[in-house]
Amino acid sequence: AKFLAMVADLDIPLVGVDPALVLCYRDEYAEVLGSKRGDFDVLTAHEWLYPRLEAFEAAEQRENQEPWYLFAHCTEKTKMPNAEKEWGAIFAHFGAVLNTVPVGCCGMAGTFGHEVDKLSMSKDIYNLSWKPNLDKLDNERCLITGYSCRSQVKRFEGTKPKHPVQALLTLV
Repeated sequence: AKFLAMVADLDIPLVGVDPALVLCYRDEYAEVLGSKRGDFDVLTAHEWLYPRLEAFEAAEQRENQEPWYLFAHCTEKTKMPNAEKEWGAIFAHFGAVLNTVPVGCCGMAGTFGHEVDKLSMSKDIYNLSWKPNLDKLDNERCLITGYSCRSQVKRFEGTKPKHPVQALLTLV
């Protein structure tokens, strides 16, 4: 927390790629550290980029372009209910279509999915909504916001999914 406060004092925006970690800085640091947390804000990538879209030239939607598919982290969706909508607006600004995929928890749930005795249950949770949706989509077009979710997909599908920021880099 001290380091993050020092960076914030330099007036450098603190932007995190993983929503669970950003929310940890935001909520859990405040709960555990109280006034010792320091006065800093860490934004997710979409929270930082969305209000700054006007600084980037808008692109027309590309014809015959395949859509991208957003699999949002479950905590991100519950704590930040506008996240999927904002990601969609960001992609639209750069001429791309982003469809949200209705998924629940990927089964990782923090350290839960890493525990050997929880592997079977973790996979069962993953199979409820993540696997069926990934099975019917082009995995190269599937974007996953959570690091733990991407790790879970890599573990069970053997693919290395991208974060939405990685796809945005191909659009600009």
